[in-house]
Amino acid sequence: MDLQPEPVFLLQSGSIVGLSADTEYQLRIQLYSNDQLVQTKTTSFRTRQAQPPVDPNKVYQLADIYQHGTLDLEALGIEGQESGWAKIIGNDELVIEAGPDDDIAINIGDNNYIYFENIQVKGGRRHAIVSLNAHHLWFSGCDVSAWGRQAGDIRDGIAYENEQAAQPINYDAGFNLVQSGVIVVEHCRVHSPIPAANHWGQGHPHGATAFLASGNHPQSEFAGQLVLRYNHFIGSDQHRFNDVIESRSNGQPWGGFMQHSAIHDNVLAYANDDLIELDGGQHNVLVYNNDLQQGYTGVSAIPNRRGPSYIFQNYIHNLGDQRQRAWAAIKLGGLLSAPMGKTLIFENLIVSRSNGIAAAKFKGDSSFWVDARNNILIHDRYWQVMGYSIFDEMPLDASSYTNNYMFNLATGQPEFRAHIDQGFAFSEQVNDATARMLSQSDSPVAMAIPPAWQIDNFSRLNQAGLVLIGAQLSASPSQ
Repeated sequence: MDLQPEPVFLLQSGSIVGLSADTEYQLRIQLYSNDQLVQTKTTSFRTRQAQPPVDPNKVYQLADIYQHGTLDLEALGIEGQESGWAKIIGNDELVIEAGPDDDIAINIGDNNYIYFENIQVKGGRRHAIVSLNAHHLWFSGCDVSAWGRQAGDIRDGIAYENEQAAQPINYDAGFNLVQSGVIVVEHCRVHSPIPAANHWGQGHPHGATAFLASGNHPQSEFAGQLVLRYNHFIGSDQHRFNDVIESRSNGQPWGGFMQHSAIHDNVLAYANDDLIELDGGQHNVLVYNNDLQQGYTGVSAIPNRRGPSYIFQNYIHNLGDQRQRAWAAIKLGGLLSAPMGKTLIFENLIVSRSNGIAAAKFKGDSSFWVDARNNILIHDRYWQVMGYSIFDEMPLDASSYTNNYMFNLATGQPEFRAHIDQGFAFSEQVNDATARMLSQSDSPVAMAIPPAWQIDNFSRLNQAGLVLIGAQLSASPSQ
């Protein structure tokens, strides 16, 4: 795909997706001026390994290093190095369980190059797993539950730990990896926190989160690079997360996932606010092939402080908070209030009772910069500011909307507030019968897309040459 402008550092930037792990690739970049080739640059690179290298002298069985309470790796001095990581192996019988006075269940501190496998974690008065200024951490096959503060006082529907607490219970996290980068969390279950979040009817939601993104490691080479894949982060209907995946320092370029990060092949459910909150830096941050449901918003990218970020091939459906109210599948805004980043939204299957791509205010600003192509957006309600496939209150000439299938089943026609650059290629399919069929289809949906509008390196084609719209989850990592 063509490189995208990144206006903060005046770069042309892009992501190459769908590569295999631990594989050598050649890269050719061609520079044109006035349609004339003026320079060609070639280089090579190797993708990361599917698993980190382990030092055989630093393999620890959990039973040999853990007795009770907090597992303190900083105190134990357990860490590896780039050529050989330390590995901690758990089992289904032994649970790391924090005591009632232990604020956290696992303390990593600033130790680095640690691989956790099959670790069962329970409790932590504030958080389950914590690091500070760490890098190169890997969690595989872990189960995390029952962390966070117990509500001792409820004020206007919002939970506080006790009557003396000045601040509500908030940011209690299954993973709270503070100013830490180069992290993989895969095949993990994060569920059943102690605090339950309030809903928007009681004010901004406060409560627990499965993963709290804080990728601003103090050394730039370790900043960002957070990968969450093949996980199940799921609350429950009456015991919801605030955000399932939440970001810190939302309005800052160093906020959240920051740079070179990916959230893919996850099942995320039950939030009273966002299922995924990207807010912050978003430089080459990719969200794809996820199943997202039961949240007030599917993916929030407000504001995008740098860009480009990519939201593609997700299945966003059955949205709703605890009251079964929702705002949007993808929420954007705040572009002009701060340095601006572009958000690219491709080939998502969105079926909701709310909006599809919609603005929300950040510092009073609803503007955003988007390239939205080949998405299916179907809605079954319509009133005032609800039921729009695209709700762009402050349209920018730089934004583009191309070949999106849009339909509102309640009104029997597409509903949008935006300047549409190119409508859906096959206008005869934009009707109630086709929209209902698409809304009831399993994800992904195979759809005919003219070759000119297929997206280089992103569009997935089946054997019949149809483009797959939405997520296609696999139980195991795919190459």
